Amino acid sequence: MSARVTLSDVAARAGVSRATASLVLRGEGRVSGATRERVHAAMAELGYVYDRVAAAMRSQHAPVVGVVVSDITNPFFAQALVGVQAALREEGYLPLLANAAHDLAQQAELLGLLREHRVAGLVLAPVAGTPASLVDELRDWRLEHVLLTQPVDGASTWTVAPDDRLGGRLAAEHLLQAHGCRRLLLVGASRDVASARLREAGVHDAVAGVPGAEVVGALGWLQEDPTGLLLGRDAVAGPLSRAAEGRAPDGAVCFSDVHATGLLRALREAGRAGALPVTGYDDIPAAALYEPPLTTVSTHGEQLGRTAAEGLVRRLREPSAGAAPLELAVPPRLVVRQSCGCA
Repeated sequence: MSARVTLSDVAARAGVSRATASLVLRGEGRVSGATRERVHAAMAELGYVYDRVAAAMRSQHAPVVGVVVSDITNPFFAQALVGVQAALREEGYLPLLANAAHDLAQQAELLGLLREHRVAGLVLAPVAGTPASLVDELRDWRLEHVLLTQPVDGASTWTVAPDDRLGGRLAAEHLLQAHGCRRLLLVGASRDVASARLREAGVHDAVAGVPGAEVVGALGWLQEDPTGLLLGRDAVAGPLSRAAEGRAPDGAVCFSDVHATGLLRALREAGRAGALPVTGYDDIPAAALYEPPLTTVSTHGEQLGRTAAEGLVRRLREPSAGAAPLELAVPPRLVVRQSCGCA
């Protein structure tokens, strides 16, 4: 029956014009709550099903937004995607999720496929090393987009990300001021990842303000180490074994909560649990449940995702409103728990 029922039938049953019924379906226009309820009730009574494919063909775009992330296994992205999906659903869009798995070629292929499927817009958490030319391509395709979590080097475009330089400084300042650390080890650093470079710069900002403080080592992020345990073991076997030289780190700033938990696990394996203060980054939901609970920097992942999606939808509906690229840095917050030695 639903195939034979038309929008005009729905409008007649609800006592409104077809144009008003169409606005209700699309979630657009100034339509009273009572009218919306009548239209939805008529749809239910008649068994009407909105043909979104046909509507997409008429408008040249599907009511679908492509969402591409660099690593779906990273718990931080789970937080961000909750916010993205909630905002898109509220505005009548369906998110189509794809995982680039830290692979530039796979990211390019996925973006091409999304374009073929005529997605209305794109939320992209870019893979490390994404070239500025990709942003130029998105503009050439006339594909509205927003970057999530970090910028693309050399590209000026719409970006929603944490203020990672401030976040790195907050973590380092806590170790330097509250725990008297003077030799910091960076765990999970990366020259290729813009957000990691910013966090490292923030650590150096904090160190520069404390006489005698220094960064004594930086262990690079490993793509093949999703738990952070390999990097933690490298830290225990390398920089943290130099106590006899008087150069061993006395505090560790980790660039993700995953890296922090990997380091803490490696320290326990070596019989050195509690050997030095450790901070994480992101404040993923499990951070408070680890043992010890992580002192970390909250980057408000769900808020970031929601903000990015809301900004994209605004530009989709009012292109002129978002003509100038915007870089929005969301302020992070230090969350003090026990991994740093605080009670």
